[in-house]
Amino acid sequence: MRIIVASMSLEEKLAHVRADQESVLRKFEKKVKELRHALKASTSKHPRQHQEEYNSPSNIDWLVTVRITKKNEKVFMTAWWHLKDIGLEAISLAPTSAFYFDSHFFQRYREHESGIRDAVPNMKAFLLANYDITIKRLGTERFGMEEVAGVARQGLFRGTVRPGGIIACDTFLPDPGLNKGQQALKAQMDFHAATKDWSAVQLQQHRAWANELLNQLRDEGEEV
Repeated sequence: MRIIVASMSLEEKLAHVRADQESVLRKFEKKVKELRHALKASTSKHPRQHQEEYNSPSNIDWLVTVRITKKNEKVFMTAWWHLKDIGLEAISLAPTSAFYFDSHFFQRYREHESGIRDAVPNMKAFLLANYDITIKRLGTERFGMEEVAGVARQGLFRGTVRPGGIIACDTFLPDPGLNKGQQALKAQMDFHAATKDWSAVQLQQHRAWANELLNQLRDEGEEV
């Protein structure tokens, strides 16, 4: 059985993880159906969610989040491993890209957010809380590579685009430590994250509401 080793490039590690993806998705098909039926049968239409750790037949450790809402069903998948002399690494899969996290990133998360001393529980705390990631390409370079920022449930991430479209996240920035520019960026990205699953009609309705509110505030200011 082929395993992930330190000598692999990020692209090779991702290919190894991708090869395991379909079998992991099949494993969680039953859970998706259970949550779908539970949502339909309930008078409460709040989203249904399930999180689970899973070691696949290929001996890859996964953290899986199944989230079911009235309008969509999503399975968020992250594979992780520990390599000697490298430490913990994780890859979160997205439809057209992937997010890579290393020991340095998780250390920053411990220092600025979780405070969890043990490395693996600290890593899992981040990945289980921040499973739904939204990124923005910043149009700048960092370390000679295209720079990106990311948001999820907690904080702001910084990273770079690596070969194969892999987003390597290397710095975690908690909300209390953000400067004004970073606060504005995070607010913009939080809005995009909250609305990325909206339909065109919903977005149009929101823009109309926002314009109406701005006009109302402008009129009130003129009256004063």
